[in-house]
Amino acid sequence: MRAAMKPEKQGFAVELYFDFEMENTIRGFREKIYAAGVDPVSGKMGDRPHVSLAVFNKVDMPCLKELCHEFASTLPPFPVSLPAVGSFPTADNVLFLSPAPTLQLLQVHQDFHDRLKCSHMHSSSYYHPGKWIPHCTLELELPAEQYTLAFKTAHDLFTPIKGKFASLGIVSFRPIQYMAEYQLHKEIK
Repeated sequence: MRAAMKPEKQGFAVELYFDFEMENTIRGFREKIYAAGVDPVSGKMGDRPHVSLAVFNKVDMPCLKELCHEFASTLPPFPVSLPAVGSFPTADNVLFLSPAPTLQLLQVHQDFHDRLKCSHMHSSSYYHPGKWIPHCTLELELPAEQYTLAFKTAHDLFTPIKGKFASLGIVSFRPIQYMAEYQLHKEIK
């Protein structure tokens, strides 16, 4: 039985989304964790697999949409691999897949934050370049015994997942609402 729910947090995030096949593979992996007896938290929220580039308490939404639309147009879809399972040592019991921190991914993150500075928007310091730990959350806020089961199951069943980042989106959360999505579509010459 789940403990009392934590108060809902309000915020916004800019997220990189995977290509269709990779997203479905990640969802399938989540389902294996649930089949082992883990009660979904993230899965019940409708949380789409992603890697967050920035998280905010408040934003100027029209400005952020314009920034993200323009930024997405400068990026081609680019490769990503998720070779590891990880966890944050916090009370939130976050279980995640860790993308390989390629130079391209780190540069995309840096470039996005450079644009945020120019627009005078400020993200959570956890997402600043040099502090950011890229991750794709599988589950969070699990009670201790569920977390232990989820981690063991993930460890036992995981195989690396490869694909591409295909789009950039903006969400508000708790509850999760998808505000905008922009395809990565720079022409490669």
